[in-house]
Formats: sequence, C-alpha cells, structure tokens
Amino acid sequence: MERLHAQTVSGKVDNVVVSVGKDRPAGKPALVYTNIMYKDENSNQLLEAWEKGSISFTIKNTGRGTSQRLIISAETANADEVKGLVYPTVIQIDSMAPGKQNTVSIPIEGSLNLSAGIATVTVMIREEYEYDPDEITLDITTDEFKAPKLQITAYRLDAEQYLNLANVPVKLRLVLQNKGQGPASDTRLDIYLPDYAKPTDRPAFVLNNIGQSESRNIEFNFSVRADRLMDEIPVRVVVIERHQKYGLDTILKLRVNTISGNRK
Repeated sequence: MERLHAQTVSGKVDNVVVSVGKDRPAGKPALVYTNIMYKDENSNQLLEAWEKGSISFTIKNTGRGTSQRLIISAETANADEVKGLVYPTVIQIDSMAPGKQNTVSIPIEGSLNLSAGIATVTVMIREEYEYDPDEITLDITTDEFKAPKLQITAYRLDAEQYLNLANVPVKLRLVLQNKGQGPASDTRLDIYLPDYAKPTDRPAFVLNNIGQSESRNIEFNFSVRADRLMDEIPVRVVVIERHQKYGLDTILKLRVNTISGNRK
C-alpha cells in the first residue's frame, strides 16, 4: 500500500481505511507517504473511550527541492457524528532534503465522552510555502465508554489456634471481580486494619487493569492481639480505579475460620 511517483493510492487494513492524495508539480519537493498504520493500546483495531492510539506513517521527499517546515496535524472530519476524539500533539519537521525520510507518529485518544461509530480522521501535512495540505484519511471504528463495577464477591479469614502468643497470625482471602460492562484500569486495593491488628504484608495491592467479568484473588496476612481473636474484626477495603467512581469502600466484618459471605 504505497504512493509511488506522487500518484494517489488507497487501501484497507483491518478496520482502517486509508487514502492518500495529491500530486505535486515537478521541480519542487514531492512528498510520498508509505507504511501508514493505526494502532491502539489493546491492538483490537477499535478505539475505546479512555484508550490511546497512534497514526504512524513514513514521509519521503522524492522531489528535487528541500521541503521546508512541515506542520502535521489531525482532526475528525465527521466530528458532528463521532465526538470525543482528541489529538494532543501537532508534529513539526523543520526540513527534508531530497531523498530524506522521516517516520511520524501522531497520538490519538478517546475521551470519556467518545461516541460509538466510524470516525473519519484526516491527517494534514502542510508545507510552509504551500497553502493546500496533503491529506491522509483513515476510517477508525470507535466505541463509547462502558463503566466497570468492582465488587468483593467472597471473603474469608483463616487462622489457627496459637497458645501463649501475644499476636495470632491470620490470613484474609478475598475475591475482587469486575461486574461492569467495561474494563477497570489503574486499579489499586488498600486494606486498613483496626488498632489491635497489624499487617505482616504490604497492605496495598496494585492490580492495574481488570477486564470485564475478570476476578483477582487477594491474600493478605496480618496478626491480631490474642484477646481479640474471637471477636468480629472490622477490616476496611478500598478499591480505586482510573475514574475514582467505580471502585468501592467497604467494611468487612470478619470472624475466624468462617466464610463471611458473598457480596453482590
């Protein structure tokens, strides 16, 4: 899929449709665009809300003159139909001598209000002394935001009986599940203990991304003062994700060697 001798070429790669134009007169810089690619973070050729991607291509000057100050930018041609695409960077190339080439990567992001559809994205390459820009057009499939929902679906506190010990070691086991419609990213789980207990593990768990219907098993070791072992032990569990609104902040009331229940 190439544009040779400044002729217009179009093509299709997965969900990305590419077309390139226009012809350049002889005796001037002539820019050829090849290796046009679109990529997104999870490589499914679908740009989702809060996902980042990129449009990349190679520019080569096949003309006889030096190209001066290229300004490369992107916009959504059908922004009235597909809203929420963001292009955070404008690329500048100071000059390109005949025979030289550059690889360009333009960031593209789906914002929280990204709508589902097919976005026609136009990449414009404008030279300092040329009014009309060259253009690369891509059709990118987009998807709207789907909220995650993080819940503790089961938990249990396990311990053995230890005689003549000031602190009794116990283990908290819990299952965290994403029951929402979309993935939870940048997820972190923190555990807070009452004053008569102390952790033997790090009380914070960096869980990163949890996909739809995906579960994570958490094990957390701590010790409890022996005279409080048989009481109900309140343990606070806080889970946060990127948006800080689809996690949880709850108190688990734990009893030793008892399945404390399934939470829905």
